[in-house]
Amino acid sequence: MENKILDIIDMSVEGDGIAREGENVYFIDGAVEGEKVSATIDKQKDNLYWGRLVEVIEPTYRRTTPACPYFDKCGGCKIMHLNSETQKLFKMLSLQRTIKKVTNLDVKVLDTVPSPKEWHYRNSIQLKVQRNDGKTQIGFYQSRSHDIVPIEECIICDDKNKVLISLIKEYIDSANAEIESIFANFFDNDLSILVQTKDGECDKALYEVLKSRFDKVSLWCSKQYASSTLLNYKDAKFIDGEEKLEVKFADLTLSITPLDFIQVNFDLANILYDKIINAVGQNKVVLDLYSGIGVTSVKFAQNNNYVCSIEQIHSSVDSAKELANKYNVVDKIIHYCGDCAEILPTLEFSPQEKENLVVFLDPPRKGAGKVTIDAIKALSPNQIIYMSCNPTTLAKDVRDLLDNYEIESMQAYDMFPQTNSIESLTILKIRSTK
Repeated sequence: MENKILDIIDMSVEGDGIAREGENVYFIDGAVEGEKVSATIDKQKDNLYWGRLVEVIEPTYRRTTPACPYFDKCGGCKIMHLNSETQKLFKMLSLQRTIKKVTNLDVKVLDTVPSPKEWHYRNSIQLKVQRNDGKTQIGFYQSRSHDIVPIEECIICDDKNKVLISLIKEYIDSANAEIESIFANFFDNDLSILVQTKDGECDKALYEVLKSRFDKVSLWCSKQYASSTLLNYKDAKFIDGEEKLEVKFADLTLSITPLDFIQVNFDLANILYDKIINAVGQNKVVLDLYSGIGVTSVKFAQNNNYVCSIEQIHSSVDSAKELANKYNVVDKIIHYCGDCAEILPTLEFSPQEKENLVVFLDPPRKGAGKVTIDAIKALSPNQIIYMSCNPTTLAKDVRDLLDNYEIESMQAYDMFPQTNSIESLTILKIRSTK
């Protein structure tokens, strides 16, 4: 390992400080643009080097003291050492630079919309569990490793996560249980939780432990596969408590399980959804792609639109149908279960419907992909509204749209304060043929 004194001149989209010496480029974890730092270099590939901050020799005003005691170990809150204004600037510039790099377009990205809460804003938490020398450790993976950083609480998550971690730890120690992963959502004092175990089994005694501190509990279990951190939908089963919890979000009351995707920052998501609903307007035919449990589909229908709702997960489609029935918009929504790339080419619209066609998509981190984008282009909607949690895959999908569409607006949303994750909303309109 080599120690270097470096001047940090920029920041990467991952949140590392960037320095240059001739042709060599250095990415320094924990460094901030405008600083002179001492760093340890521990990885190299060609003329690229990666290292860790040792000392800040000349700090910048953009730096702040991280509020979390696990900041330098946990891999989650990558930019907690940046002050609030710099975090928002970082996200706007990161989105802008990613679009430029992939599309070669100088897109004006609007100022980042801040989260109403910077702390305790997450309603969800994903935790890993391991036992060392008879001691139970619950926490997150360390940055760039599968070593667990034990924690007592996460300060960006709902403050009841501390109670949950304590209860689970006590339960494992007393029952000698073999829980490997925890996926939990907090809604007021209700808890929706899925635990993953080696055999996919869970003792109902865990429900009694959790119910001692939470008003309502929905306990599910599934099998843990290898070292995967992903929630396993395949063989998940209900264990005890409430099979579904009622949750208020976006002026709707939802019935959800731990298997349902729901936004983690309700306060900011409400702002974002209002923007989306207003952008779509009324009297449209809306293709709602990757529609999940149907929140946006119902909101579009309530605003006097007709909706084709497409989602791949069967249980989510069932939940979406229940939600549409609950809010009396069944006659305005058609539900499709399957891959967007396969379903879109089968859809047919009248000339009048095509004149009012709008696509809204909120794909997973991997993006929509070229096949789906080509299917969207073949339908020629007048407007495409793209909600993204990954600037890189957004940029690739937007690049494939640019021969038919132009960007009307693009804006970052601080859905995940303290982290380098960037939520964004891009509105595209079809190019005029005149």
